[in-house]
Amino acid sequence: MKKKFPEYYKPTEKEFEYLWENCIFIFDTSVLINMYEFSPKTRDIFLGMLKKISDRVWIPHQVAKEYLSRRPFIIREQKEIHHKIQEKFRETKDNLIQEIEKTVIFHPYIDKNELNEKIKKYFRILNSYLKKCEENYPDLVKKDSIGEKIDLLFTGKVGDECTIEELKQLYKEGAERYSQKIPPGFADQQTKDNIKQYGDFLIWHQIIQYAKIKNKPVIFVIDDVKNDWWLIHNYQKLNKEILSPRPELIKEFFLKTNNPFFMYNSENFMESYRKYLKEDVSNETIKEVRDLRTKQSLSEKLSVDPKIIENWRNLQLSTRIDQETFEKFKKLQNSLRLDPEIIENWRNLQLSTRIDQETFEKFKKLQDSLNEKDST
Repeated sequence: MKKKFPEYYKPTEKEFEYLWENCIFIFDTSVLINMYEFSPKTRDIFLGMLKKISDRVWIPHQVAKEYLSRRPFIIREQKEIHHKIQEKFRETKDNLIQEIEKTVIFHPYIDKNELNEKIKKYFRILNSYLKKCEENYPDLVKKDSIGEKIDLLFTGKVGDECTIEELKQLYKEGAERYSQKIPPGFADQQTKDNIKQYGDFLIWHQIIQYAKIKNKPVIFVIDDVKNDWWLIHNYQKLNKEILSPRPELIKEFFLKTNNPFFMYNSENFMESYRKYLKEDVSNETIKEVRDLRTKQSLSEKLSVDPKIIENWRNLQLSTRIDQETFEKFKKLQNSLRLDPEIIENWRNLQLSTRIDQETFEKFKKLQDSLNEKDST
């Protein structure tokens, strides 16, 4: 069967060795953007790895375009995190003190004033630590030292832009592929007039065209965990697992270039880099990259649009649920793909920056009442 369907089989050790010795290393936008979230030590190690193979690295024009357009927003987001946490500290402190004022009217062993002072002191310590973190973080708005290193690494290693006529034809081809769920890119399918949905397909097209010119195999490193790039077990769940690149991609690449193709996320790329290029990469560094990807996966799964939060409030959650409200809730639940595992992770992770406690409690109250209704 392997002769008929080689794309479904993992490469042998010899095939991997050949691939690593001869391939072009191509990187997705997600990998470049993630460098802004690495610790300085891990980022320098990762960039140092790429520098050692700099004669074989390349990025498609579409990747460079997406990276440069997203970079200012990533920098702003990182800068704003300190202020968001400070605001959350203030809210938490004020809520604690208010709750103590309500609860401790009189108690023989609790000094309310002393307790409040200890709370204020604790939050002053937290704010002091956060202030030091903010001072140590470079002002990338004024001088993007991270971007400068990435620019230097990929100088002369960026693909050419497609012409307007080429783009028109590719958009048509992309629409046809998406309608048939041919990877990659169909997971981004939106309205027919939104050309941004074809970004992944443009990246794929440009990878293939470059591989044809160079007549080389390709290793593509991508940190997006989407089912139009990867075969994924438990895709809709928190414990989803990447099994392999999509077999259709391996097959299409080989048919069009007569060369092998394989994909890694950043952590697996680092592990294989260590194995096949005989370079030292610490387990600690790989763990940080893995942890970042895990947190991003949880964030994507659990993040809730503000409009949905507002809909929760508008539903006027109560113990009695009429049919119309029930249908609205079911539609909301389907859109979020919520299951008990996610609810439990909300509790454990305490995602207060995304879902406030009051809204969460209302949601749980509604869910419990629905469960009770179903049981009757």
